[in-house]
Amino acid sequence: MPNVDPDRLLELLRDPNVESQEIAAATGAPREEVGRAARLLLTLSRAKPEEIATLPAPLAGAFAHAALGAGRADVLAALAGHSAKEVAKEAKRGLHVLKTRGVAVPEPPRPAAPAPAAAPETPLPAYASAIDGNGERAVWLSRALPGKGVEIAQAVVSDERGLIELQVGVLGRKDWRAFAKDVLGRGASMGVGEIDRGRAHALVAAARARNETTGQRVPDGADLWLAQLGPAAPLPDPASGFAPLPADEEREALAAGAKLHDLPLLRGWLADEAYLRGVAAKLDEVAVSPIYVDEQQRAEQEARVLSNAVSAYLDAPRRALLSTRLYAVAEHLRERGDEAHARIAAATARALVAGVAADAIPFARPLVEKAFPVAPRPPAPSAPAPASEPLIIPPR
Repeated sequence: MPNVDPDRLLELLRDPNVESQEIAAATGAPREEVGRAARLLLTLSRAKPEEIATLPAPLAGAFAHAALGAGRADVLAALAGHSAKEVAKEAKRGLHVLKTRGVAVPEPPRPAAPAPAAAPETPLPAYASAIDGNGERAVWLSRALPGKGVEIAQAVVSDERGLIELQVGVLGRKDWRAFAKDVLGRGASMGVGEIDRGRAHALVAAARARNETTGQRVPDGADLWLAQLGPAAPLPDPASGFAPLPADEEREALAAGAKLHDLPLLRGWLADEAYLRGVAAKLDEVAVSPIYVDEQQRAEQEARVLSNAVSAYLDAPRRALLSTRLYAVAEHLRERGDEAHARIAAATARALVAGVAADAIPFARPLVEKAFPVAPRPPAPSAPAPASEPLIIPPR
């Protein structure tokens, strides 16, 4: 606040020969405010206190002096609440002077109590299905839209292709609760459950980034919707939460890998369809080949075909992909309290990454074998019993 003597400033405001621009330059106040102050000063006896209280600090300070001289306690009370400390202090001093003269003065306005902060709304839950054998999963992410309801986004993400689908809609609160209940109920077979919102956001954002390298078409509106959510945290390394077990426990968990296929979540896990078609062609050749003298030889050759198919399937890229999916399964199982199967899934994932031979990874063989259930074969004919031995032992 420029150091301008208040009485001198009042003289300038009252002098019709002084330009408002000159006063504005001396006080630092806008020229329009100087003109308004001059008009208020001419009618000080009836000027409204609330109008004077909105003047810039240098001008309001001069009015505190003028109000004291005019006995305008109401103006001084209004100026006592001015945002400039110097003005408020001068106005309170004026009120004190008037009070000592026996003038009834109003109480200076108390600063308004800050409005209580609105309680933060509990974030709406997010949901996701377990990852399937194709590396796909569904993610549901919601957010409140004030005055509109709840925005719900349903995304389908793939660990190979990226963001495949995105549907966004707005529901009322009641409809949203019904929708969430339905998702959990109907998605039970897919392992749908609540997950951390940040993780759900990260899953969708990471999938969208994958579209850039895979060439998968980005769903309409996906980039705008993600931009509205803001930046997502990077997904952590899935292996970071699963340290290797002690040697004996690690071997035991790995040996139990085939049991994972009994879980509803993994019953549909199979090798790639195109790869299985090639295996099927080889099995068909064995089935019709005349080089096998009996069904036993044919069954043994079919077993060799399947065994070789499992070993060939687990090349380096597929091992990396399967291990990532199994870590995701382990995470899902742990979150739902199934620590035993989570340990098996994580141990199998570690074995795949470490390059353990396919025949030493029990989880691997069913990926191929489940596609070719073996039909019961007639038992091999029994060798005839020696003639000296009776076929039926008579009772004693």
